[in-house]
Amino acid sequence: MMYKVLWFDDEHETLELIKQEALLNDIQLIGYSNAREGLKALNEDPKLYDAILLDGLFLKNEDQSKDDVTDEAFGEVAKTLGLIKERNIIIPWFIYSGQPNFVKDNNVLVNLFKDQAFANGKIFNKNKDEDFPELCNEIKKAVNNQPITQARHDNLEIFMIFKDGYLSSNVEDNVLQLLIQSLPQNNTEFKGMLTNIRSIQESCFNKLKGINVIPSNLSRFTDELKHLSGNMTWNSTLRKYEPKSTIYQSHEIELLQSYIYKTCGSYIHYLDNQNYGGYMISNYTIESLRQGLLEILLWFRKTYHENK
Repeated sequence: MMYKVLWFDDEHETLELIKQEALLNDIQLIGYSNAREGLKALNEDPKLYDAILLDGLFLKNEDQSKDDVTDEAFGEVAKTLGLIKERNIIIPWFIYSGQPNFVKDNNVLVNLFKDQAFANGKIFNKNKDEDFPELCNEIKKAVNNQPITQARHDNLEIFMIFKDGYLSSNVEDNVLQLLIQSLPQNNTEFKGMLTNIRSIQESCFNKLKGINVIPSNLSRFTDELKHLSGNMTWNSTLRKYEPKSTIYQSHEIELLQSYIYKTCGSYIHYLDNQNYGGYMISNYTIESLRQGLLEILLWFRKTYHENK
């Protein structure tokens, strides 16, 4: 797996050797010379980046000249990372600088943000060859400890769906949330998890409508499910069911689809209906629904790939 690292450095375009060495360590450095453009990219999709790499002195915006580099841009990025962290999005960040007046130990900004930076706020020195391999190791170690990265590593085949563009980044966020979320402890969490599972399943069906695997005029789940199974019809002569159209799913996948759809629907409504007197499912069922949805995603990936 390639680690995507957003790199703030006004000289990144001239540092191809560093980029090449990073690639040899499975790290893709995505460079920006100034804080404004880099932060715009970061804020558009923070979860796109596994880590952040900061030079000590770089440009605040694209209109500045090379003579205008200060540590003000560093402070802006560090502050933004703190705000992102408040949204429960933790992106490991590191300092990699070659300026003598920034690498020194008593830098005010480094001391200010030291508790937030990773590797204990160490400034990795561009002028020391031994620092870069250590930096790469620290990046990968920190990233691998993040729940989102662990979820991606443990489910590489699932996340190929999003890399290939079969489902949107919003659905990817929903899948990530589902994978890293602990089992629910109250009704609000219970309903939220069931709603998320149901939403992801429906996103798969909507994408299959987009490539005409499911006809767009079908709106009821039972009709969509029947179509995916080949619109089976009883042949009284042969005394068996026969498909009348293309079969896109096995009987086992059909049962799993129905189980997820009906169970989620029943208990989402149950939580809204205080007079319902039926059996309340436990977290064992919630876990089975989560795992079952991953199986549906694998089926979706295969079906979409074969029919797009």
